[in-house]
Amino acid sequence: MILSEGGNVFKTEPEKEMLAQRIATPDVDPTIKWIEKIIGFEIDEQDLLGTTGKKNHPSGKFELNSSGDLDINIDENEVSKQDLINKLTAWCKSQGIDDADIMNKGRSKQDGWIHAAGDQIHFRTPIKGDANNGFVQTDFMFSLKPDFQRGAKRGGTDEYGGALRAMLLASIARGRGYKMSPKFGVLDPNNGDKVVADTWDKIAVLLLGPGAKEEDTHTVESMIAYLRANDANYEELVSQFEFQLEKEGKKLPESKEDKELNRIKELAGLNLNSVRMT
Repeated sequence: MILSEGGNVFKTEPEKEMLAQRIATPDVDPTIKWIEKIIGFEIDEQDLLGTTGKKNHPSGKFELNSSGDLDINIDENEVSKQDLINKLTAWCKSQGIDDADIMNKGRSKQDGWIHAAGDQIHFRTPIKGDANNGFVQTDFMFSLKPDFQRGAKRGGTDEYGGALRAMLLASIARGRGYKMSPKFGVLDPNNGDKVVADTWDKIAVLLLGPGAKEEDTHTVESMIAYLRANDANYEELVSQFEFQLEKEGKKLPESKEDKELNRIKELAGLNLNSVRMT
């Protein structure tokens, strides 16, 4: 179910050390603006997929305030993969990069600047347009259904990230007798994998139930809350997801009632300790 990302596809030869690095959140916007100049069109903020440019954690830790790569949603109805490759190639040539060094070639050459793989084009991008700042990998992710892909690649929350959100969607779909495709939408396996819903308003109703809205699918927490409140088969629908959570050392989000009960217990414990101290 999980919509895969490219991983780090740029490595030195022959040591195979990573050429791309994480990018700090404040550096994302100027880097995107630099990319726009090369490719010749603007990138809408909603097309920065997952957590790209969105991580701002109060701890100040770099890992929590940076992105591993830049995931960009591209409408294949308007931009072809070859056209984008041509524009990136033109920039490489303008920098004096030899033709033989521009494209990656499977595992035999991974220290190039452009890597074509399926529905994605990867680009070794100078951070803020300056190689002295290092490089970040940009993943141009093509889709004939860009609106659907925006929803499929939501980043989730700090506690339950995008990968876990995808797992929950898959678990609910399976419980309803469907399959969740990160590329096409909800499929009916009993009807030749026919697409039965590929907009998020329709997916919300099909998977979560009557009255559900697109925003109810945004996070693990919102989906769990909706199902708890509205579906008698809630436990069955999330059982596979709960099993996957346990393997990662996590539990299902607490309900409002559980949170309130735990808050009362915590307050009671504090009051009891206060009495003992006096």
